Amino acid sequence: MKKFFLIILVIAIVGGVGYFVVTKEVEHQETEEIKKGWYIEIDYKEPIRVRDDHSTKGKEIGKVNTGEIYKVLDVYLEDKSYYWYNIEFEDTTGWVASLKKSPWVKDYNNPIDIATPIIKFKDNVYKVTSIKDINYRHLEVIEDSSDYTITHQVYHEVKPAEFIDQYWIVYTITDKAGKSSSKTQKIEFDVKPDESEVLDFSLYKK
Repeated sequence: MKKFFLIILVIAIVGGVGYFVVTKEVEHQETEEIKKGWYIEIDYKEPIRVRDDHSTKGKEIGKVNTGEIYKVLDVYLEDKSYYWYNIEFEDTTGWVASLKKSPWVKDYNNPIDIATPIIKFKDNVYKVTSIKDINYRHLEVIEDSSDYTITHQVYHEVKPAEFIDQYWIVYTITDKAGKSSSKTQKIEFDVKPDESEVLDFSLYKK
């Protein structure tokens, strides 16, 4: 009798493992299929509500979490504060909001290029040896296409009270549709740049 129950237990374990492996493979195939078209990846630390309408007054029908990807069916652009994505969600469809000024989702393969590209960085100060060592490896780019360019300009100011040199770097990202945005970061040099390599801070436009 004990041998019989042992065999049943082994069968159950093997069957469970097999089911898990098959399920994961199916999920992987579904994910790869979604990535062939227009999709979003959730990029927010908290769950985002899925609603039945493109409005914050819409009924909540579920939530999506960071790292998850969803096929996009449509987008609503008329809201002043949010982009609203209509996604395939479980056995139905729903609307997910993404703040325009600081998107909560990453938008991929967007056929209409609705979003303005955005640059992010973690540190308040960017430190390099010299002006020739500036690169963009520390930047995070949020853009629905890989076809974009980044440029920069360094500004110099002297604090009147302390007579201390201070430098600022302004990054500008431009996508293939001509949409652009800029981000400013304080920069410190081990080797002070020549004045011909920088602009006076009075020329900086916010």
